Amino acid sequence: MSAEATNQNSLTLGELLYANPAIARVSEKEWLALTRAIAAGDEAALRSLYEKTHSLVFTYVLRLTGDRALTEELVLDVFQTIWCEAPVFDGADGPVLGWIMRRARSHALNHPRAGKPPGRDSEQIVESLRLQHALDALSLPERKVIEATLLNGSSYAELAAQNGEPVGTIRSRIRSGLARLQQAFQDRGENS
Repeated sequence: MSAEATNQNSLTLGELLYANPAIARVSEKEWLALTRAIAAGDEAALRSLYEKTHSLVFTYVLRLTGDRALTEELVLDVFQTIWCEAPVFDGADGPVLGWIMRRARSHALNHPRAGKPPGRDSEQIVESLRLQHALDALSLPERKVIEATLLNGSSYAELAAQNGEPVGTIRSRIRSGLARLQQAFQDRGENS
């Protein structure tokens, strides 16, 4: 494996999304506009969303499955699902990228061939399930701000401005959410 490929594997999802500095960051307002256009049947909007998020979704699904051919199939399924679910997408449930990544994760983990991904052992699969359980323990406001910072790379100040709330409130939600994640991991680990 080349040094560049190794470096690509160690990038976060946000870094992958904006790995090319020529690509401008997309605001949540723009993501929502694309989703609404898709909901209205705009195929060009789906193509645009695909172009902006494909590398991120592909990399994430590949990390979950470890199987390139399966990943290519699942990514197409993810965007088919986005096309079908866009009319019922509710921005109150979290950011658009979070929604897309949850769909990608669901497709990857629920696919029959993804049960035993190559190169992954049962311990890693258990960790993935523990992470999902921990994320489920978050309140919606905590999950939204954590996803916005981790997936979108939003700063506390940007989130505060978007939500019309003080920076301290955003910071508190992130801290409480991270504490809940840690507690959920500890509780799950003791019960396993």
